[in-house]
Amino acid sequence: MTSGSEGGGALPDERYRRFFEEDLTANVVTRPDGSVVHCNPAFVTIFGFKSIGDAEAANFLSLLRTVKEGAELLRLVHERGIVDHHELEMRQRGGEPVFVVGRIVGVFDEAGELTELHGYFFNDTKRKLLEQQLIQAQKMEGLATLAGGIAHDFNNILAIILGYTTQLEARNSNPDQVTTSIRVIKEAVERGASLVRQLLTSARQTEARLTPVNLNALVRELENMLRATFPKMIGFDVRLQSKFPLVTADRSQIHQVLLNLCVNARDAMPNGGVMSIETLLVPGRELTDTFSGADAAQYACVRIQDNGSGMTDDVKAHIFEPFFTTKERAKGTGLGLSVVYGVVNNHRGFVQVDSEVDMGTTFSVYLPVAETAQEAPDDVPPVGERPSRAAQTIMVVEDEDMLRDLAVHILSGEGYNVLTARDGMEAVEMFAKHRDDIGLVICDLGLPRLGGREVFLKMKEMKPSVRAIVASGYLEPSMRSEILKAGVIDTIQKPYDFRELVEKIHSVIGNPHSDDNHPQLF
Repeated sequence: MTSGSEGGGALPDERYRRFFEEDLTANVVTRPDGSVVHCNPAFVTIFGFKSIGDAEAANFLSLLRTVKEGAELLRLVHERGIVDHHELEMRQRGGEPVFVVGRIVGVFDEAGELTELHGYFFNDTKRKLLEQQLIQAQKMEGLATLAGGIAHDFNNILAIILGYTTQLEARNSNPDQVTTSIRVIKEAVERGASLVRQLLTSARQTEARLTPVNLNALVRELENMLRATFPKMIGFDVRLQSKFPLVTADRSQIHQVLLNLCVNARDAMPNGGVMSIETLLVPGRELTDTFSGADAAQYACVRIQDNGSGMTDDVKAHIFEPFFTTKERAKGTGLGLSVVYGVVNNHRGFVQVDSEVDMGTTFSVYLPVAETAQEAPDDVPPVGERPSRAAQTIMVVEDEDMLRDLAVHILSGEGYNVLTARDGMEAVEMFAKHRDDIGLVICDLGLPRLGGREVFLKMKEMKPSVRAIVASGYLEPSMRSEILKAGVIDTIQKPYDFRELVEKIHSVIGNPHSDDNHPQLF
């Protein structure tokens, strides 16, 4: 075991005393309980004591932020003997923070017991504060870039919606115009929802829902969408490997990854070109030289290639950094490739980029293939026996008036009896009156007066068998897990597609129109 200077609490001999006292580094000798045996003037100055006597009457461990940090420091000294280049945020005698980088040497007796600690601490406060200021400045710069990109995108989306709703008002007698306007408005809303999902994914605030995913089918679906929306001067060359295995992934997030890469490829070919999309199976051993964590036997690869402008080595070095973009200000958030990297990394996969100026760019996304791939299970719960007519009442708890009215219109058209509440307290009161008639509650999470989670728990106290679907525009994974454990049937993210919501409702309480010939909205 490593030990420091012998001699207990004795100071160095006379020829080193002056060096000890004049050293700008805070030097201190303490016992294992933190009591100070000796210290130099620099220790007094750095930690805000009045004198050496004042410092020697104090306890060194009390200058640490928590008791836990002191225990951890002692543990490290016991294990290693010497703890080097150890960064600590400590407190001066008056409570002000002081950042130090230290070397702590343990002194042990013949029995191996720790008898003293010799500490040598460099005051790193100025550098640390400058570093924090720089990080804050970078955050603000990043937020400004992000805000500019988001404002541009959302203003475009709102302008599209406003423009086409104006056309609907002016040309409501033209069926073709109505159909076109509705389609474009729907696409604009989906684009806004996609932007929100991308932001949440970038911040890693969305929970991955892992299922077996057919990448070939996903690429075909993406190809159909791209052919319909990308400029006609962009050609497509799609090559899919046959008998391609399933991968365990979040289908929505992988779709977002591939879409981001395709959009970048499109932007790299402003005058047209060919976009190639390929799937292939790659042995894990071929990736080990490039990616140290490539431990799967096989990787499913989706490769997206363009013959556009390409990238310089300097640009390639920064492309996965959040907010980095080569696009003009307000024409991109710089989140696309950051999202790509974050999602693929969370799936234990890898992203490889090859690019040359004027020669195009190739992105390869590698996802591990499970040894045993299974077909995706049917996650729709069985309906079983058709619920009674009394169970066909739905209570919608939503504080947004227009959304609440729309829900009433659609669900009533589906044949359900609909009750509504505009805040949490009203919902609890209404449920208490009608709990025997209500077959399902659709409840927003962020409600005035009483939150959606608390509303559900109060309803469950009144009726343990209450069935509820919780809706939210932003639901942290931990919160979603918590409310599902509490008994909520499912969650749905806003803005939701009412067709999806109706399908969920049918699976829970049945379809009122299933036994008759009433028309359905969806």
